[in-house]
Amino acid sequence: MPQVLPFSAWRYNQNLVKIEDVVAPPYDVVTEEEISYFKKKSPYNIFHLELPESYQKAKELLNEWIKSSVIVNTEAPAVYLYELEFEFLGRKYLRKGFVALVELSDFNQGKIVPHEKVFAKVTEDRFNLLKATGFQFSQIFGLYEDENLKLFSFKPQKRILYQVRFNDQVHTLYEIKDKEFLKLFSEFFKDKRIFIADGHHRYTTALKYKEYMQEKFGSETLKDFNFTAMYLCAIEDPNLLMLPTHRVYKTQAEEFIKAFEKFVEVKKELSQEEAFQKELLESEWMFVTQDKCILVKIKKEVFEEIKARDPLLAKLPVYNFLEVFKKVFSFGEEELKEKGKVSFISDVKEVLDTVKKERGIGVIFPGVSPKVLKEVALAGKRMPHKSTYFYPKILTGMLLNEVSGKDLRVF
Repeated sequence: MPQVLPFSAWRYNQNLVKIEDVVAPPYDVVTEEEISYFKKKSPYNIFHLELPESYQKAKELLNEWIKSSVIVNTEAPAVYLYELEFEFLGRKYLRKGFVALVELSDFNQGKIVPHEKVFAKVTEDRFNLLKATGFQFSQIFGLYEDENLKLFSFKPQKRILYQVRFNDQVHTLYEIKDKEFLKLFSEFFKDKRIFIADGHHRYTTALKYKEYMQEKFGSETLKDFNFTAMYLCAIEDPNLLMLPTHRVYKTQAEEFIKAFEKFVEVKKELSQEEAFQKELLESEWMFVTQDKCILVKIKKEVFEEIKARDPLLAKLPVYNFLEVFKKVFSFGEEELKEKGKVSFISDVKEVLDTVKKERGIGVIFPGVSPKVLKEVALAGKRMPHKSTYFYPKILTGMLLNEVSGKDLRVF
């Protein structure tokens, strides 16, 4: 199984910047307007590096920030405890995870297990940024198995680095340099697979970068580019919230709904308030137009046909919908994605608001357990693109990881 190690992270110098001004959400869940907002917030906001004007500009800025101590290296290796307090549908959560280095390995080795497809265009951009800067500015979200949450039974010495309030969430980052715990931590992962929850493109990019760097520096194991920084959570943690990713299609709503009549049963119409509060069953979807929300259920015979072809993926409501989608339109969702005619949204209220503003048709799905993700991944299958959304996201810029070809300092 992959080595999981402490590392010497780079982080913002709080004597020079306010941490709440320089962190941001992951680059792949923000709009152009939000990117502009965060960049204007501070000349040192992480998006100036993560989403730069050019790769060369990112390199120049990074060097300037290091020279002027805007970002500093923590020197002694550590593991970082990341706590996230949030509320969802009236319930309070406290999700805990660790940020550490995970040894890179190809998917076919079975140590790191994916569940979604990747697109070459996205990895090319991230690869060019990595080549230019030699830094990772955000972490991949990984899951591990720990049925009894044993890892959290240890009580290591730790110190708080940051506490950031962000969108009604509280993000708290602790540094753990306790050598006894660091050894226990690495030992714990020796027989653990890591399942990718979020960040398939970043992981694929890291693999490509590793190959590129090994041609320059050789394949010595403890070089920094042989590892990637990950945020690691237990699949069994009850505070791990996996939401579905809903859709909004830029098309005529009534025609869209009519096209599905052969494959679904209309259960009832709901008000927007009811729609927002409704917990959908596995076989239900909700079509959202500007003036109504229609609760539908996939017909039994249609579901049984899909299930007969793939019983495992049929556990995913999004998969079943997309299989019907192909029957209805004779092409896949990818064609609409390439034309910019589909938006992927995790928040039900945002779906309702988007449809109100932009017309079109929204499709809302029920959630599934993270354990289904594990089943799919272990079976070597791939969920449809944008099937899951782990809520909430950790912040970009809390920790930076250098992968420039240096030897790792482990303990």
